[in-house]
Amino acid sequence: MNSMEIGEAKRGQEEAKRSFCGKYRKILFFLRLLAALATLVASVLMGVNEQTSLVAGFAIKASYDSSPTFKFFVIGNAIVCAYLFVSLLPLVYNSLEGCAIDILDLVHLTLLMASASSATAIGYVSKYGNEKIGWMKVCPFVEDFCRLSLLSVACSYAALLLFFSICALSRTNIPSR
Repeated sequence: MNSMEIGEAKRGQEEAKRSFCGKYRKILFFLRLLAALATLVASVLMGVNEQTSLVAGFAIKASYDSSPTFKFFVIGNAIVCAYLFVSLLPLVYNSLEGCAIDILDLVHLTLLMASASSATAIGYVSKYGNEKIGWMKVCPFVEDFCRLSLLSVACSYAALLLFFSICALSRTNIPSR
């Protein structure tokens, strides 16, 4: 190989690397955007979810603020949503470098997992009760609230899977790193 062929080969490798990095950034951007939208939907759905029913002459009101767990769910999803939207900026301006973003991703992934799993636990008890300790089923009385809560938690788990994919992709060997 002469020096001209070597130079062309290096240019070809650099172009392939830039092309790959561009596609990688687009994939990360798309995944972050989808995860942000899923957490936004989860937070808004739970935040506006409210139902009042009459049971034996008594009004039963179910809303996110009647349970500290659902408050944690709404706030946790809102924090992760805000973080995901803010973390889109470095992708747009090609400044996504270092391990700080990876650490912040893991912290927010953990927050999202904690809020989704806590809401799942309360949702389970609301739907099935716990006869051993005397907790009755609530969902038969506030079916619409339970249905929207389930949808909200499902959106949060979708965001969790997307966010996990982001964290996994971020840890792969990327040529630009």
